[in-house]
Amino acid sequence: MAGVSSEVPLWGEQETVTVSPSKVETVTTCALRWAFESAGGTRPDATHQTLGTLLHSIAQTHPKGSLADLRTELDRRWPELALPDGWPSLQLRKRAERMVERLAGYLADSGEPLLVEADFDLRVGRARLRGQVDRVEDAGDGAVTVADLKTGKTAAGKAKAAENPQLGAYQLAVEEGALDLPEGTVSKGASLVYVGTETVAASIRNQPALAPDEDGGSWARDTVEGAADTMAAARFAARVNDLCEVCAVRRSCPLQPEGRKVVE
Repeated sequence: MAGVSSEVPLWGEQETVTVSPSKVETVTTCALRWAFESAGGTRPDATHQTLGTLLHSIAQTHPKGSLADLRTELDRRWPELALPDGWPSLQLRKRAERMVERLAGYLADSGEPLLVEADFDLRVGRARLRGQVDRVEDAGDGAVTVADLKTGKTAAGKAKAAENPQLGAYQLAVEEGALDLPEGTVSKGASLVYVGTETVAASIRNQPALAPDEDGGSWARDTVEGAADTMAAARFAARVNDLCEVCAVRRSCPLQPEGRKVVE
């Protein structure tokens, strides 16, 4: 084994660390995975990920679209995936149609969309939190809810959703006035909206509104600041978690059989 090439932290103590809500979640779940993926240890986008991008784009174009609207848009844009003829493509198309049905059902019952694919840029301690919210919906009385659309086949448990770092970061952006909303707008909560699960309707996992701590902060602020500190460090710890089985860098992870050192 080669020796350690450097013990120097990735960022200096006074340097600003740019983070995104998704990276906050990744680095909080497993810092080693974040480090490897940031260094290029990721696979190219799979077809299923490309389908997810298409569904997000359709949802952005038709934020209150009916089922007929969404189906028409799916028909129009399906050639963008450039899939070859054959059984896999037919199966993927059927999955896309079911996702559109779940999305239409969610949109019909959701609050009025005030923002879609909304960018924000916020300073949180040493962190520069930058990202994009899928949907910000009117909850009445100067409050909004945040919705994050998910196209994966598996939904998070209710307990995990309640403390999901990505949703927490979105709520923090609302609370700190980082989005194009009227002054004084507060977050009433956030939701993970799964349209790719094998259920009749979208699977929704809710997160309650951020409750301020005694010092005026919140768990979401602490999580973002903690993620920035972890990203700026010189060492990155591996953590066993629910995503280990699908981790793209498990062959380099010391906690996995594939990644353990071979010694004499």
